[in-house]
Amino acid sequence: MPFFVAIALALILTWVARRVGLATGLVDRPPAGGVGADGLKIHTVPIPVLGGLGVVTAMLGTLVLVGAELRPAVIGGVVLATAIGLVDDVRPLGAGIRMVALTVAGLLLAAGLPLSELGPMARPGVVVLLLLLANAVNLIDGQDGLAGGLAAIACVGLAAVIAAGGGDPAAAIALAGAVVGFLAWNLPPARVFLGNGGAYGLGALLTVLAAEATAGHGWHGLLAAALCLGVFAFELTFTVVRRLLASQGLATGDRRHSYDLLARYAGNRDRSTLALWTLGAVSAGAGYAADQVSLAAAVTMLAVAFVIGTAAGGRLWKDATLGEPSGPEEQP
Repeated sequence: MPFFVAIALALILTWVARRVGLATGLVDRPPAGGVGADGLKIHTVPIPVLGGLGVVTAMLGTLVLVGAELRPAVIGGVVLATAIGLVDDVRPLGAGIRMVALTVAGLLLAAGLPLSELGPMARPGVVVLLLLLANAVNLIDGQDGLAGGLAAIACVGLAAVIAAGGGDPAAAIALAGAVVGFLAWNLPPARVFLGNGGAYGLGALLTVLAAEATAGHGWHGLLAAALCLGVFAFELTFTVVRRLLASQGLATGDRRHSYDLLARYAGNRDRSTLALWTLGAVSAGAGYAADQVSLAAAVTMLAVAFVIGTAAGGRLWKDATLGEPSGPEEQP
């Protein structure tokens, strides 16, 4: 029930958010010189950036309609994270301001989640995880349908892990449905973007789900959640490492993300998105499997994923330093 209610709400609320974005001018405009003229933007018409507001509102609205438990501090943290991104969409904020504001949102999440049985590092861990996931979603949201599809897949995996640990997967199912409804407007050619508000809000919601998985099954749940969110973790790590190695500012945009390089190999962005969705599904499946095996086996699975990710990152880094990977030219 939460899944289908969330889809219906998201379809409507994302449409409303799109209309509001167009009416108020809250849009991402293409560069004046055409596609790719600024080295970053690949769309050809102005696209509203309020889609994430529809996702977050649909998810929270679904939980209210199905009578799920709502923790005020957690809702406050999610709303604050979303609001920070919305302000950044209207008038770009400095990296320091965003960091401090997201830390406050993380503190609200940590205060509202039932983490007392996980030890003293659980609450600081939630704050750090929000900072990581908010930026990870923002980084991977550079291609139509990619971030939303990966988030929906991760939510399915997290819902399975939460349910296996004896928890209530309603929030994970509702978020999966909300993102699927959003995707109806975000698949190529996108008619609305998540925006920074959506990226930060979605990062906060994924943080809550990862914490719930951990609270329900301890170390097993933590390792499972890490695998379910594996593609987000890979993109964040890959981007930070390659920018550090290149002496490039961490906040500097570029078109050498994993999905950009895969698009050049595959010949177009649709194939790149499908490939990463497939990897996301494999990662989510591995996350659920890690929750069902022994802790030693789960650690081994995560180690294998780390080795594979490191090898893949090394190959992509080599291609990035060469400037142009071998293979077909990218087609917008």
